[in-house]
Amino acid sequence: MSTHTVEPGARTAAAHERFASAAARTPHAVAVELGAERVTYAGLDARACRLARRLRRLGVGPDGRVALALERSVEMVVAVLAVLKAGGCYVPVDPAYPAGRIAHMLADSRASVLVTTSALAARLPAGAYAVLAVDADADLIGRESSEPPPVEVGPESLAYVLYTSGSTGLPKGAALPHRALANLLRWQVARWGDGAAARTLQFSSLSFDVSFQEIFSTWCAGGTLVLVDDDTRRDAQALLAYLREARVERLFLPFAALQNLAEVGVRTEAELPHLREVITAGEALRATPQLRAFFRMNPRARLENQYGPSETHVVSAHLLPADPDAWPPLPPIGAPVEGAGLHVLDARLDASAPGEEGELHASGAALARGYLARPALTAERFVPSPFGPAGARLYRTGDRARWTPDGELEYLGRTDAQVKVRGYRVELGEVEASVASHPAVHQAAVAAHGDGAAKRLVAYVVSLPGRTAQAASLRAHVAARLPEHMVPAAWVALDALPLTPSGKVDRRALPEPA
Repeated sequence: MSTHTVEPGARTAAAHERFASAAARTPHAVAVELGAERVTYAGLDARACRLARRLRRLGVGPDGRVALALERSVEMVVAVLAVLKAGGCYVPVDPAYPAGRIAHMLADSRASVLVTTSALAARLPAGAYAVLAVDADADLIGRESSEPPPVEVGPESLAYVLYTSGSTGLPKGAALPHRALANLLRWQVARWGDGAAARTLQFSSLSFDVSFQEIFSTWCAGGTLVLVDDDTRRDAQALLAYLREARVERLFLPFAALQNLAEVGVRTEAELPHLREVITAGEALRATPQLRAFFRMNPRARLENQYGPSETHVVSAHLLPADPDAWPPLPPIGAPVEGAGLHVLDARLDASAPGEEGELHASGAALARGYLARPALTAERFVPSPFGPAGARLYRTGDRARWTPDGELEYLGRTDAQVKVRGYRVELGEVEASVASHPAVHQAAVAAHGDGAAKRLVAYVVSLPGRTAQAASLRAHVAARLPEHMVPAAWVALDALPLTPSGKVDRRALPEPA
């Protein structure tokens, strides 16, 4: 079993500290661009420092949570950097989420400040936090000093809290400290070597952990972060044109989005002469014919498969061969990255032999602190490690895996009812709870059907006696409570849910949707 650990006592600079070093080295290089707007490292540093100082005046310090509800923009990435410079912890809040979910995230995170725009602020729920509008308060922020605020954070101070789907019906906040993210950045930039600086697309939502990697690995390497508007991001043909026009060299995409891009790229014979690296993560990678053809069309580009749940960020990586014809149908998720340990274990936490499947556990510097304000759930998923020193922990990923003879890991699926839809983690129990809360529903089950970009959620509904749960009413009910990617795409009415002999829902017996 291959395991890497950080040297005892080693301290790696935090993300915002590494950005400051890059800004000092190349102050006039372009750090971020969106269309015709370009901001240098020095300019971005100054803007972030001013916002950070304003946040400090509002009481933000180490572990202080700052909610960010911003559309994709330069102001969004300035705000991320500013929160870290203020010593705080950012909490992404997607403005498109239902109001109830946003209210839960703001209350659960105990955010003391909400950074947003005046237009969005009018739509967001009120709460016990100060509102800082980057547009309406621009003059106020602009009067602050452009020198970094005097604040220090330790390796265990929180950098961000990301809310993911929860099996109890409410999202849970994975709390990542600087230790884990500094380890990620150190490994990622070292892995790139001399080619680290690159023009990198910022594709992911801020609520998806890959966004941190996109943003800060680019800046720590001295590259340019290329932002893209939402309309272009959602249209594969427009995105291909933008990638070519913006001379994007590095791209992070979940498999579903990558597959869609490849399908359109092959059909339209879209060549991307500047593209040299594509990193995929978030869901299982399949080497489809379209994917192979896309990389044959773009021979300079290499594909890397990375793995890591929200509770660890990246913990393994596998660089696929340059020749797409040499790719296996289901590429491995690779070997542990430096600073992370990976263990395939049975129910007693005994190591599985190579080739035998078990539950994948992660250890080392990559682990989250736990779930914010959820000690019982944290204790359930983060367990004492029998392999490390006193106090060492293992994170139970819930993923099944096995070691190959080459010392790499093969991903084999989940041990529970969690699925990935377009790269987002979805607990079927949370969706089922939302469907079942409809006043006409007696019982509900939710399953995922299809693969890759075609994967969709299907809800199976048993109505209460004398009531009929209509699909349109069910969809509206769930859409008011859950993000768009968690709303079932199809609804199937049943007289009763199929059950196993033990009385549980027999998911294998649920009918295929029409």
